[in-house]
Amino acid sequence: MHLPPIRQLQYLVALQETQHFGNAAKQVNVTQSTLSTGIKELESSLGVTLVERTNKSVAFTELGKQIAERSRDIILKTQDLVDNARSLSDPTSLPVRLGVIPTIAPYLISQYVMAIGQQFETLKLYIREDTTANLIQELFDNKLDLALLALPYDAGQIQTQVIYREGMHLAYHRKTRLLDHSDYDFDALPDESLLLLDDGHCLRDHALAGCRLKNQKKIHTFGANSLQMLLQMVDNDLGVTLIPDMVIQAGVLQGTQIATERLPTERFYRDIGFAWRKGTSREDLLLGMMALLGEPKLEA
Repeated sequence: MHLPPIRQLQYLVALQETQHFGNAAKQVNVTQSTLSTGIKELESSLGVTLVERTNKSVAFTELGKQIAERSRDIILKTQDLVDNARSLSDPTSLPVRLGVIPTIAPYLISQYVMAIGQQFETLKLYIREDTTANLIQELFDNKLDLALLALPYDAGQIQTQVIYREGMHLAYHRKTRLLDHSDYDFDALPDESLLLLDDGHCLRDHALAGCRLKNQKKIHTFGANSLQMLLQMVDNDLGVTLIPDMVIQAGVLQGTQIATERLPTERFYRDIGFAWRKGTSREDLLLGMMALLGEPKLEA
């Protein structure tokens, strides 16, 4: 039986991801003619049509879509086989690609990277910051080995592990008149005074789950992409927001006019933990790295 080369499967997967022969060729570092020839040879080997070509577009047949998905799985397992062979002699011989969400990276990643470096002196670590959904997809695609996230998150076939639970705080200007300090009722806030991160940031979801708002008009229509931006607005008394423990621990509120009130952890919390692809050959190394993440302590 003549088996198609892995390289041809890579061509097919790249074409499905980009839907463009030129872009797919760039992704796998070959010429467009080489990629096109490779896919034609794959079709000839399998005896089926995978891609319908026109001058302006690329359309996968239904069978082509199925073959591309199975090819992606074969490529991932082949990569795992190679990684496993290398890691048997030295688990740290290959770099670890770590993803971190923006509401954790500025406050926790520095100390965590230092701990990894002390424990695994020869390990190279590559770090990428992105939203949870994008990091999960990159785990699926084997572009990341490990992701540091706020849980829970429905990650499908991705394995997750909680390291610790983190509380949250209400942050407001010291002299604000936007809220009643004797009763933190979020529905009693003026309209558009609750500042939250934009859609796609899981901290927004965790905050909303705790607030249990009956009136969505309380949420400001402005959507920020960083906690730093929200805190600047709070420091100018343009609204109130919710921040996690690690922001307080990092000392970023020093020199501001922002006061905080710790909220009940039974309602306001997020679980800090990791996600990784099930079945990875480097799981023992990844578990060792996860164990190095310690819970930050709030100053008294």
